[in-house]
Amino acid sequence: MRAFLTILLAVLAFMLAAFDWQATIGAGYAYRSASLGELVAGRWPEATAAMVAALRGGGWLWDPVGAFLLSLPVAPLLAAVALGLWVTRPGERRRAKARW
Repeated sequence: MRAFLTILLAVLAFMLAAFDWQATIGAGYAYRSASLGELVAGRWPEATAAMVAALRGGGWLWDPVGAFLLSLPVAPLLAAVALGLWVTRPGERRRAKARW
């Protein structure tokens, strides 16, 4: 299951990077990965606007946390999660025990 999730996230990261490349190069811009905020706002614009307004109303929570999270690029973020899952998988010791 963990390997499947890792492969799925890696494939999604690669596909999003390819889509971002097509969108930015096709428009004549340098490569730029879509941010998490752009992805969420494109799917749920009203909910995203309400969330941003609520976080800005709180004052301290928007500036260091909310703005940072929504500015993260999606493709490298998915790739980092896939890499983290791959690196933390059970090692050879567990597989060696299963053989005996």
